[in-house]
Amino acid sequence: MFLLGLFICYNNSSIMTGVRIIKITQGLVVAVLVATATLFPMQASAANYNAGGIQGYAADRPLDNGTIVQLTGEGSNIVTIAKQSDLQNMFGVVVDPQQLSVKLSSEGLENEAFVAVSGTYNVLVSTQAGDIKAGDYVTLSSINGVAMKAGTEEKTVFGRAAGGFNASSPSVGQSTLKDVDGNVTQTVRLGSVPVTIEVQRNPNIKSTKADVPEFLERAGQAIAEKEVSPIRIYLSLAIAVISLIAAIIVVYAGVRNSVISIGRNPMSKKSIFRALVEIILTSLLILIIGLFAVYLLLKL
Repeated sequence: MFLLGLFICYNNSSIMTGVRIIKITQGLVVAVLVATATLFPMQASAANYNAGGIQGYAADRPLDNGTIVQLTGEGSNIVTIAKQSDLQNMFGVVVDPQQLSVKLSSEGLENEAFVAVSGTYNVLVSTQAGDIKAGDYVTLSSINGVAMKAGTEEKTVFGRAAGGFNASSPSVGQSTLKDVDGNVTQTVRLGSVPVTIEVQRNPNIKSTKADVPEFLERAGQAIAEKEVSPIRIYLSLAIAVISLIAAIIVVYAGVRNSVISIGRNPMSKKSIFRALVEIILTSLLILIIGLFAVYLLLKL
């Protein structure tokens, strides 16, 4: 009995010690958390939310949820409503911050908009290209920031619809489309459908335009920072080639004539070399003018 009593006392003492250790550990954890929050308060108000592909951006104006946006420039942290003329620059969609599981506040961003660049979120759509079915690819419509069903001519798509939108679907309004003369061409319904965001080349593209080698198309888009028609690409290529050939011919003729002139009159080397330098500069000027013409043709 004596030994049993000692054993029980020992166990009770061990349990009490364990409880004290647990309480001390909990206290240390709380102290560390409080100290971390005190020392690093700025982390709670950072502008980069990045919660599952969602990030806070400044905007050039207040933006509605579901609006497709693009960056105002390369490396910019400001978004603006995406335009059909800049189809390849589609970036993400404005989402409702109330739907975020984690929401951090920031007072440093003007017209702050939460933008999703991946995942499935509601996107504003129109019936400009017909009804949208689940699985259809969507791209920008003629209405800035609003998507439509992608056809076979649009080069870039915003993503794939995870739901449908047709005449019987709930609508948020309608809009009229006009031509360049101001004549109404179409009245479309506006709504919202969930879209899985994946900005990419249109898998269903079937362009009726003349085929352009991929490297030429990429070069043209890199210079113009937008899509370029095949005729502009080929015309620019012709101007560049003609300028290069003209520059080479001028240099070749100048060098050839200079060598002949020196052979006939060695005493006039200085004047001949001076003329040769002028010829080389002229050829460079021809080349620069040609390249500048190419730039203007692609850019404007």
